[in-house]
Amino acid sequence: MVEKQLGYKYQVYNEIKKGIMTGIYSPGSVMNERKLSEELGISRTPIREGMQMLARDGWLQMETYKGTVVREFDPHYMWELTRVRSALELSAIEDAAKNITENDLKCLEEIQEKQKEVLEHYDITRFIQLDREFHTYIYQMSQNRELLKLLSNYYDMFRFMGMQAVMGTDKRRQTTIDEHQGILDALKQKNVEAAVQAMKIHMEETEKNINQYHVMERNARYNWKIIQIRTAVFVKRVN
Repeated sequence: MVEKQLGYKYQVYNEIKKGIMTGIYSPGSVMNERKLSEELGISRTPIREGMQMLARDGWLQMETYKGTVVREFDPHYMWELTRVRSALELSAIEDAAKNITENDLKCLEEIQEKQKEVLEHYDITRFIQLDREFHTYIYQMSQNRELLKLLSNYYDMFRFMGMQAVMGTDKRRQTTIDEHQGILDALKQKNVEAAVQAMKIHMEETEKNINQYHVMERNARYNWKIIQIRTAVFVKRVN
């Protein structure tokens, strides 16, 4: 059940998007208005409006025979997003390195320490939340209002990408911390060139790990289909 605070369509938007990001609604899942209406306890009109908003923002898409489905985040689409994110992050870090104060460094160090603590008692939701806090703070230090507007548009999509990047291997979680430390060290020195290079490496490694995750997912789906086919053949022979 959704809470009666935001307008219903915005609540639907947030609930479904959270479900997509946490894997409750997997790619390709059909979003049935009636079923969602029953699950969320509200009428179908705000369900439809919320789904239209999600389609506009790239989380859902319309398919001819299925209706509204969760978008398949295919490699090309993720590549497009990583290119956008990389451009924004490099621009933000370049300006941030020129504007950073001692208080800013202290705040970033606190976020870094919290993320290290979460790594010891791993919680992916909290880990990604702190990851986005680290990057968002850099955007704020850039003092570029247009960059911040663009970030607000892409924030959840970038967070979703971050989750995919760290879900592949345990090693990526540690290297994320290490790469953040490299960015932080460059900022402490107010070395613009080093800060941009450290962020560039971080973005390249993130993209690499997202690609690895998608390969793993694709292979897992393929293997599952093979199992289903073999099971069906076996059952047919037995019968």
